[in-house]
Amino acid sequence: MTEPVDQARRYGRQTRLAEIGPSGQARLALARVAVGSTGFVRAVEERYVVAAGMKLAAGDPTLDPERVERAADVAGLGLRHGPAREVAEGALRALAAIRAALAERDA
Repeated sequence: MTEPVDQARRYGRQTRLAEIGPSGQARLALARVAVGSTGFVRAVEERYVVAAGMKLAAGDPTLDPERVERAADVAGLGLRHGPAREVAEGALRALAAIRAALAERDA
């Protein structure tokens, strides 16, 4: 487990955001996310989820991005190239999981 000082340094920018704050970061740290995508989309999604401080679920997840309303439809972004669409999809899926974890704080 990462030491509290290391965590404060790693997530310092996130905790300074009013939308997240220390309590939101604590909520993100408790969240376990099921990643259902494949290929490069999965790699992008996993990278953003882990960078936010969440854990990837090997078993029973606390959050399932498939059941979370997505922030935007990738097709609506007008991206023409496949790799750009894959990056956008992975990022949006991770964002959906982050928003769901933060919403639980308010519930």
